[in-house]
This record gives sequence, structure tokens and C-alpha cells, in this order.
Amino acid sequence: MPIRNYLAAAIAAFFIFTTQIPPSQAAQCDKLPPVEWWTKSHARVIASVNKKYDGNWKKYIARWVSYRDRMQNLYDTNSTAVVKSRNLKLRGKHLAGHIKDVNARINVLHCLSKNNGRDSGNDSNDFKTTTSAKAPKTQPSKSEVQVAEVSATQLDVEVSVRCEKTTAIFLITNLGNKWPSLGEIKIYDVKNQSMLSHRRIRLRNSQQATFRVQKRGGGFYDTVGLWISPTWEKRPFKYDAKISCSS
Repeated sequence: MPIRNYLAAAIAAFFIFTTQIPPSQAAQCDKLPPVEWWTKSHARVIASVNKKYDGNWKKYIARWVSYRDRMQNLYDTNSTAVVKSRNLKLRGKHLAGHIKDVNARINVLHCLSKNNGRDSGNDSNDFKTTTSAKAPKTQPSKSEVQVAEVSATQLDVEVSVRCEKTTAIFLITNLGNKWPSLGEIKIYDVKNQSMLSHRRIRLRNSQQATFRVQKRGGGFYDTVGLWISPTWEKRPFKYDAKISCSS
């Protein structure tokens, strides 16, 4: 083989080798929980963190911790969590089992973070994981919380919505970086396709904004919907969350 071709082949082999995940590192971490709609491959999780989070494991893990805490809060109040993408409703022992899976995933993520790239900065004061859900703290409630994720360029938020009697309560949580500019939060009467509220805000990382929708003079709207419209990118109109609080 000519020397030039040999060197080219050697260089190519070097880059292929260095981008692979050492088997010994993957073997050191437990398997990810077998939740149907989650990524269960160590390699795919590592690749996703490197691509979407620039190797920032602490930020990625913080997102799962935040999600776990919200699920725990729903469990504590005997509420129902809705996995909108799967049309699943989790409550009671099923929600407790889901929280256990989330905690198991967080523990595996900490392990992967130590073996790949930046350390997650795991500290017992930053992230607290348990093996099972705590017992509910309050009396049973009939409230149901729907949760949806909204992603776009420099937009990574979670929208949860629930009813408090005939009042719809939307909670927006910014999971990503500070918004580059203002974003518009628009709330509609879905049946009449009319805008009820329009607010411009700019959220920092982990900042939340709450919107309560109640019909003036009493009564209720059949269904209300929320849409986030960032000023830095054009998003096609589609309700990010909808709910009916008519009963």
C-alpha cells in the first residue's frame, strides 16, 4: 500500500476509534429503565447530550430532576399526570412506578456523565434521588394536570395546564437558556377562535410564568388554548396546550 494511502487509512481509523464509546465505560453503568417512550441506549443518550446540550450533563440531568419533582408533586396531591404524547394518564401506584423509573434514569445519567465529557457536578445538595415515590401529603384531589413540551430554535419549555373549578391555569417553565428576545403568550377561546389574552415576556432559565383564565361575570369557556409565539422565529400556529374546565 502506498505510504500516502496508508497514512490516510490510519488517520480515518483513529477518528473512528476516538468517537466510539469505550465498552468498559458503558459496562460500568446500569441499564436505563425500559420505559417504552424513552431512549434506552447509553450511546444514543450520550450522543444526544453532546449534540443538543453541548456536552453539558448538568443541564440535561437538571431537566430530568425538574420533571421528577413535578411528578412527585402530582403524586403528593393525588393528582393525575398526563403524558400527552402517549395519551397516558398516570395516578396512584402507576405514577409512583413512573417516578421510580425517573429516579433510576437520573442515577444512570449521573454515571454516564462521569464517564463521558463534563462531569455533571453531581452533589447531594444539587440533586436528590430516591428509589420510590413518597406517600401523598394531602387528601385526594380530582385535579388532572396535562403536560406538553414545546421546542424550537432557542425555545425549550414545558407547559402544564389544569383546572381549578372553572378556571384554567397554565404554567410555563423555561427549561432552556434565557430567551434571546421577547416571546408572545397568546390564550384563545378555542370554540370561537378568539384571543382572550396576549402577553409579551422574556423568560430566564428555570423561570416560570402562570396564566389564569376565567370568564368575566361568571360562567366558563368551553375550551381554552395557549400558543407560544417567539419573536425570533416564526412558528406555525398550533395550540401548545388546551383544556376544558366546564365542569
